[in-house]
Amino acid sequence: MSALRGNLTDFGIAEVFQLIGQQRKTGLLEIEHGGDRVQLLFDAGAVVRAEPATGKEDAALADMLLRCGLVTRERLLELQQETERSLQRLALLAVERGAVDREQLLQMEDLLTQETLFRVLRWSEGSFAFTASPVHHDRQGRLLAAEQILMDGLRMVDEWRTFASEVPSEETVFQHVGRFEDYQAAHASDGGRLEHAKRVYLLVDGRLPVRRVIDLSRLGTFEVTRILAELRREGLLEPLDPAQLEKQRPTPRFDLRPPPSRPWIAGALPLVLLLAVAALGQRGSGPSLPTDAFPLPRAGLAQAYEAVETQRVRKALEAWHFERGTWPARLDELLEAGFLPPGALTRPDGRPYYYQRRGEESILLAPEH
Repeated sequence: MSALRGNLTDFGIAEVFQLIGQQRKTGLLEIEHGGDRVQLLFDAGAVVRAEPATGKEDAALADMLLRCGLVTRERLLELQQETERSLQRLALLAVERGAVDREQLLQMEDLLTQETLFRVLRWSEGSFAFTASPVHHDRQGRLLAAEQILMDGLRMVDEWRTFASEVPSEETVFQHVGRFEDYQAAHASDGGRLEHAKRVYLLVDGRLPVRRVIDLSRLGTFEVTRILAELRREGLLEPLDPAQLEKQRPTPRFDLRPPPSRPWIAGALPLVLLLAVAALGQRGSGPSLPTDAFPLPRAGLAQAYEAVETQRVRKALEAWHFERGTWPARLDELLEAGFLPPGALTRPDGRPYYYQRRGEESILLAPEH
């Protein structure tokens, strides 16, 4: 079988997986459905990885690293620019530059494969094409046979139908209406599943949509949706009414009061960067250079401003941690203790920062566009 093509309505994805697995084929399987296209790499009948076919290597993995909070938008942009200059894989550069460690990268690759397979196994229409070809990878010992993935995936698809209706959409926002301690006492023997449930429960804050909870938990769509449905059934969570959610959005406002003197680094950083931008704008080759020779795009200026503001909050967090040996429970504490000036956490467009303590670490994400 050097090449195999067909239609999913005539030859289902389960049969394709079984054929590749039984014949221990190595190569690339591409599947298209309603304009979406994914690709799966096989090595001797085992799945190496699966991901959306973007046409650019590691683009889907980079998006996963960003959405899961492992890299910031600024750091990812730096890695992408270096990738274009060096022609190295972004995944390898991310490890070499210390953006993520090797184990984190492998976990993200596994999660991307899991998410892609779960999505594909719910497709009943579309086309596929398998091409036998050599596959190079460094994932020895982490591959799963196609038959095993197929069995697990079909089980998940069957279970999905029993609870997916409890979570209206990935844009749904849940709020707490019950205590996790009560749930914990009733499910003390569940072990790992209880730990996952706690992680999801703590991420629910009446503001994050389901999609963000899925990404930040790093547990996958199936597992998080199952947990949310179970917590809702047991009276711990309820979805917010869209009208109620709109009322909770902060009113955009501007604060022109000067920042406090402490900590001076966090307060001075935006001024230093803005002065640097102004200095660059005044540079030229001579007096005859027109003043609009190098116009600063509005979008670029907005991105630079957002990066500066996010960096200021991040530096204030680091200053708090350095001084007190722990992370604040809420970002508002940075304002109350004078680590940030009043209004620093309220964006002009009303979009809030996301902040979460997780053990000895903390997560700070810039407001979403």
